[in-house]
Amino acid sequence: MLRNLKKEIFYPYPPQRVWQVLTNSQVLAAWLMENDFEPRIGHRFRFMCPPLPGLNGSIDCEVIELDEPKRLSYTWQDSMMRQPSIVTWTLKPVDGGTRVQLEHKELRHELVQTPHAASVQESMHHSLSWQGQFTHQSTVVTQTLAPNARSIVLPSIPVGMYAALDSVILNSFFNGGWDYRLNEKMPQVLVSLASNNQ
Repeated sequence: MLRNLKKEIFYPYPPQRVWQVLTNSQVLAAWLMENDFEPRIGHRFRFMCPPLPGLNGSIDCEVIELDEPKRLSYTWQDSMMRQPSIVTWTLKPVDGGTRVQLEHKELRHELVQTPHAASVQESMHHSLSWQGQFTHQSTVVTQTLAPNARSIVLPSIPVGMYAALDSVILNSFFNGGWDYRLNEKMPQVLVSLASNNQ
Protein backbone atom coordinates (compact mmCIF):
# COMPACT_ATOMS: atom_id res chain seq x y z
CA MET A 1 0.00 0.00 0.00
CA LEU A 2 1.40 3.38 -0.99
CA ARG A 3 1.22 6.13 1.60
CA ASN A 4 1.17 9.88 1.44
CA LEU A 5 1.74 11.64 4.74
CA LYS A 6 0.86 15.34 5.00
CA LYS A 7 1.52 17.49 8.03
CA GLU A 8 0.99 21.21 8.49
CA ILE A 9 2.28 23.25 11.40
CA PHE A 10 2.69 26.92 12.32
CA TYR A 11 5.94 28.32 13.70
CA PRO A 12 6.10 31.90 15.06
CA TYR A 13 9.26 32.69 13.07
CA PRO A 14 9.84 34.20 9.62
CA PRO A 15 10.27 31.84 6.63
CA GLN A 16 14.01 32.55 6.38
CA ARG A 17 14.56 31.29 9.94
CA VAL A 18 12.54 28.13 9.31
CA TRP A 19 14.38 27.64 6.02
CA GLN A 20 17.68 27.68 7.92
CA VAL A 21 16.42 24.85 10.14
CA LEU A 22 15.61 22.80 7.04
CA THR A 23 18.77 23.50 5.01
CA ASN A 24 21.71 24.13 7.34
CA SER A 25 23.43 20.77 7.82
CA GLN A 26 24.42 21.36 11.45
CA VAL A 27 21.02 22.71 12.44
CA LEU A 28 19.27 19.88 10.55
CA ALA A 29 21.34 17.37 12.53
CA ALA A 30 20.12 18.92 15.79
CA TRP A 31 16.46 18.08 15.15
CA LEU A 32 16.42 15.37 12.47
CA MET A 33 19.59 13.29 11.87
CA GLU A 34 23.30 13.62 11.16
CA ASN A 35 23.74 14.44 7.48
CA ASP A 36 25.90 15.91 4.73
CA PHE A 37 23.12 18.03 3.22
CA GLU A 38 23.85 21.02 0.97
CA PRO A 39 21.08 23.24 -0.43
CA ARG A 40 21.64 22.77 -4.17
CA ILE A 41 19.71 20.86 -6.79
CA GLY A 42 21.28 17.53 -7.68
CA HIS A 43 23.26 17.27 -4.43
CA ARG A 44 23.30 13.68 -3.16
CA PHE A 45 23.47 13.38 0.59
CA ARG A 46 22.83 10.99 3.44
CA PHE A 47 20.98 11.00 6.69
CA MET A 48 22.77 8.73 9.16
CA CYS A 49 20.56 6.71 11.52
CA PRO A 50 21.61 4.52 14.41
CA PRO A 51 22.30 1.08 12.83
CA LEU A 52 20.43 -2.14 13.51
CA PRO A 53 21.94 -5.64 13.26
CA GLY A 54 21.82 -6.63 9.60
CA LEU A 55 20.46 -3.26 8.46
CA ASN A 56 22.29 -0.27 7.04
CA GLY A 57 20.99 2.74 8.95
CA SER A 58 21.62 5.37 6.31
CA ILE A 59 19.07 7.13 4.10
CA ASP A 60 20.27 8.12 0.63
CA CYS A 61 18.79 11.36 -0.65
CA GLU A 62 19.05 13.80 -3.54
CA VAL A 63 17.84 17.40 -3.69
CA ILE A 64 15.32 17.60 -6.55
CA GLU A 65 13.66 20.98 -5.93
CA LEU A 66 14.91 24.15 -4.27
CA ASP A 67 13.15 27.52 -4.15
CA GLU A 68 14.52 29.50 -1.19
CA PRO A 69 12.76 30.13 1.20
CA LYS A 70 9.56 28.60 -0.17
CA ARG A 71 10.01 24.98 -1.19
CA LEU A 72 12.48 22.10 -0.79
CA SER A 73 12.13 18.52 -2.09
CA TYR A 74 14.45 15.57 -1.85
CA THR A 75 14.32 11.84 -2.45
CA TRP A 76 14.52 9.49 0.54
CA GLN A 77 15.66 5.87 0.15
CA ASP A 78 16.97 3.48 2.75
CA SER A 79 18.46 0.03 2.12
CA MET A 80 15.10 -1.77 2.35
CA MET A 81 13.39 0.38 -0.29
CA ARG A 82 13.42 -0.41 -4.02
CA GLN A 83 12.14 3.05 -5.00
CA PRO A 84 12.74 6.32 -3.18
CA SER A 85 10.00 8.23 -1.43
CA ILE A 86 9.81 12.02 -1.79
CA VAL A 87 9.98 14.54 1.06
CA THR A 88 8.66 18.04 0.24
CA TRP A 89 8.72 21.07 2.51
CA THR A 90 6.58 24.11 1.62
CA LEU A 91 6.88 27.34 3.60
CA LYS A 92 4.23 30.05 3.47
CA PRO A 93 4.51 33.38 5.31
CA VAL A 94 1.43 34.14 7.41
CA ASP A 95 0.62 36.73 10.09
CA GLY A 96 3.04 36.20 12.95
CA GLY A 97 5.19 33.51 11.38
CA THR A 98 5.36 30.67 8.88
CA ARG A 99 3.01 27.86 7.95
CA VAL A 100 5.08 24.77 7.11
CA GLN A 101 3.70 21.86 5.16
CA LEU A 102 5.53 18.54 5.06
CA GLU A 103 4.53 15.94 2.50
CA HIS A 104 6.25 12.57 2.54
CA LYS A 105 5.06 10.52 -0.42
CA GLU A 106 5.83 6.88 -0.97
CA LEU A 107 6.20 6.07 -4.67
CA ARG A 108 6.55 2.30 -4.54
CA HIS A 109 7.57 0.25 -1.57
CA GLU A 110 8.96 -3.29 -1.51
CA LEU A 111 11.51 -5.13 0.53
CA VAL A 112 14.61 -5.74 -1.55
CA GLN A 113 15.62 -9.32 -2.31
CA THR A 114 18.19 -10.56 0.13
CA PRO A 115 20.05 -13.83 0.59
CA HIS A 116 20.12 -13.05 4.32
CA ALA A 117 16.39 -12.97 5.07
CA ALA A 118 17.06 -14.12 8.64
CA SER A 119 19.02 -10.93 9.32
CA VAL A 120 16.13 -8.89 7.89
CA GLN A 121 13.71 -10.67 10.20
CA GLU A 122 16.05 -10.07 13.14
CA SER A 123 16.23 -6.39 12.17
CA MET A 124 12.45 -6.19 12.15
CA HIS A 125 12.35 -7.68 15.67
CA HIS A 126 14.82 -5.02 16.83
CA SER A 127 12.85 -2.29 15.06
CA LEU A 128 10.49 -1.57 17.94
CA SER A 129 13.23 -0.33 20.24
CA TRP A 130 15.00 1.39 17.33
CA GLN A 131 11.82 3.15 16.22
CA GLY A 132 11.58 4.46 19.75
CA GLN A 133 14.63 6.62 19.09
CA PHE A 134 12.53 8.44 16.49
CA THR A 135 9.22 8.50 18.27
CA HIS A 136 9.24 8.39 21.99
CA GLN A 137 10.97 10.78 24.34
CA SER A 138 7.45 12.27 24.22
CA THR A 139 5.10 10.62 26.73
CA VAL A 140 2.03 11.17 24.56
CA VAL A 141 3.63 9.53 21.52
CA THR A 142 4.96 6.65 23.60
CA GLN A 143 1.53 5.94 25.07
CA THR A 144 -0.03 6.09 21.61
CA LEU A 145 2.48 3.76 19.95
CA ALA A 146 3.18 1.22 22.68
CA PRO A 147 -0.09 -0.81 22.57
CA ASN A 148 0.11 -1.23 18.79
CA ALA A 149 3.83 -1.97 18.85
CA ARG A 150 3.43 -4.87 21.27
CA SER A 151 0.83 -6.56 19.09
CA ILE A 152 3.07 -6.89 16.02
CA VAL A 153 3.72 -10.48 15.00
CA LEU A 154 6.42 -10.91 12.40
CA PRO A 155 6.04 -13.65 9.81
CA SER A 156 8.91 -15.92 8.89
CA ILE A 157 10.53 -14.85 5.62
CA PRO A 158 11.69 -17.55 3.20
CA VAL A 159 15.28 -16.95 2.08
CA GLY A 160 15.61 -15.11 -1.24
CA MET A 161 11.96 -14.02 -1.51
CA TYR A 162 10.39 -10.59 -1.62
CA ALA A 163 8.19 -9.76 1.33
CA ALA A 164 5.61 -7.07 1.83
CA LEU A 165 7.27 -5.65 4.92
CA ASP A 166 7.70 -1.96 5.45
CA SER A 167 11.09 -0.38 5.66
CA VAL A 168 11.86 -0.05 9.36
CA ILE A 169 13.20 3.48 8.92
CA LEU A 170 10.44 4.78 6.66
CA ASN A 171 7.76 3.16 8.80
CA SER A 172 9.10 4.86 11.93
CA PHE A 173 8.73 8.27 10.29
CA PHE A 174 5.24 7.60 8.94
CA ASN A 175 4.13 6.33 12.36
CA GLY A 176 5.00 9.16 14.72
CA GLY A 177 8.58 10.07 13.86
CA TRP A 178 7.68 13.14 11.80
CA ASP A 179 5.12 14.25 14.40
CA TYR A 180 7.70 14.09 17.15
CA ARG A 181 10.28 16.01 15.12
CA LEU A 182 7.87 18.72 13.93
CA ASN A 183 6.16 19.25 17.29
CA GLU A 184 8.97 18.64 19.76
CA LYS A 185 12.45 18.85 18.25
CA MET A 186 12.10 21.55 15.58
CA PRO A 187 10.50 24.10 17.97
CA GLN A 188 13.38 23.61 20.42
CA VAL A 189 15.91 24.32 17.66
CA LEU A 190 13.97 27.38 16.46
CA VAL A 191 13.92 28.81 20.00
CA SER A 192 17.66 28.16 20.32
CA LEU A 193 18.40 29.89 17.00
CA ALA A 194 16.23 32.86 17.94
CA SER A 195 18.05 33.35 21.25
CA ASN A 196 21.48 33.03 19.56
CA ASN A 197 20.58 35.72 17.01
CA GLN A 198 19.44 38.28 19.58
